[in-house]
Amino acid sequence: MAIIGRSEFLSTVLVAGLGVSGLAVKELLEKEGVKCETFDEKGGGDFSSPSQVDWRNITAAVVSPGFSPDSALMKAIEDNHVPIMSEVEFAWKTRPRDEKGRSLPWIGVTGTNGKTTTVKMITKIFEESGFCVAEGGNTGFPLTRACRKPGAQVVVAELSSSQLHFTHSLALEVAVWTNFAQDHLDWHRSIEEYRADKAKVFENAKRAVVYNASDPITAGAAKSANVNMGCVEVGFLNGKPAPAQVGVEDGWLFDNAFAYGRICREGSLSGLKLSGKIPQHRLEDALAACAATLAMGIKPEGVAVGLSKFKPEAHRMENAEEVPKDGGRVEFIDDSKATNPSAALAAVSSLEGRGIIWIVGGEAKNCDMGPLLKEAGKKVREAVLIGKDREEFKKALMEAKVPFKEVKEEEGAAAMKKAVDLAFEEARPGEVVLLAPACASRDQFRDMADRGEKFKEFARGLKRELQA
Repeated sequence: MAIIGRSEFLSTVLVAGLGVSGLAVKELLEKEGVKCETFDEKGGGDFSSPSQVDWRNITAAVVSPGFSPDSALMKAIEDNHVPIMSEVEFAWKTRPRDEKGRSLPWIGVTGTNGKTTTVKMITKIFEESGFCVAEGGNTGFPLTRACRKPGAQVVVAELSSSQLHFTHSLALEVAVWTNFAQDHLDWHRSIEEYRADKAKVFENAKRAVVYNASDPITAGAAKSANVNMGCVEVGFLNGKPAPAQVGVEDGWLFDNAFAYGRICREGSLSGLKLSGKIPQHRLEDALAACAATLAMGIKPEGVAVGLSKFKPEAHRMENAEEVPKDGGRVEFIDDSKATNPSAALAAVSSLEGRGIIWIVGGEAKNCDMGPLLKEAGKKVREAVLIGKDREEFKKALMEAKVPFKEVKEEEGAAAMKKAVDLAFEEARPGEVVLLAPACASRDQFRDMADRGEKFKEFARGLKRELQA
């Protein structure tokens, strides 16, 4: 495995950002005897300002996604001609190899939405097929540590666009791109840059590139990617699959890429259902996971068992509580993970036909909310606005003629308590209070999980009060 001798690690490596990934990089460098210095704007590192760094001996910088390309640190690194890499790139360059130079196969998943769910599905399928899986990346566990998991046979990596931006040599066994929509325009300098960073997931792929056949961006990227000889393109879609695709036919998940045919009944995926049916975006994630694992040689039986046993993570269209009202019930659904317009629209659309009181708002990340609100306005009965970027929402909701109420509290807990109370007041028996903010959470909450937990806490509190 030794990383000594690689030109990037001959002298001092700057590790920027001391979250879990940065600490994992620092730990490995020190273990290998490579000198490193640390940078963290919040303190705790060797430096907190670019002006404090002696750039003359820095041969590489491993940088957290918390630093955007336009940040002062990045500008200083580029001005001093220091090579930049993400923790993903670092993990790939330093991954363990055997005496023949072989390393574990990596499966990578990116996409505007559905990354984590698809990664978790892939992991579950492998585990139910008897494999030891190392999972990491944007899920919160550093790939530098994940790829060293004892006994691991495959690495499954969630890859965000900001991680891919400074990743250059990654060569995935199977690369998956779930979908593409507007997001993170506060980090990327343009939608074109965001798309280009996502497309890097397909570059150098070895066995298969898995793309969303209903999404022209991912389909086009799959066809134009520079891949290894023998790498195949596999599309997935919620519909009858053409050759080289995985889809749905006569109520079955159906493979038309690897000649297996029927994989499992759609009805057997009970963990994916919401109000008795599987939302389209969840079914697409399952199809992506199916394609990726079949490409890796997993048998259809293993895919079927893994998907049938899978349950989504918290804050992803999670049934939070049912609160009695006027002889009926109001259902509270937590989709705090809907942090961009397309994810929020998918959440709203999955509940179409039911009365929806929609809690929405936060940090808009420079995304245009107009198209979302125009479309969502046809599906929701009323909205409750939270978060700092409310003005754009108010304007768009008025244009869409959607009634709304505004919560002006700036502190997260107080804002969510007020939003839950207002939504419940407006909801009728049989309707849904949906938290699908379409925005990031850090203006008022620690993260999206904290936002979702507050929502669930106050929904449950309402129920307790009514039952007291």
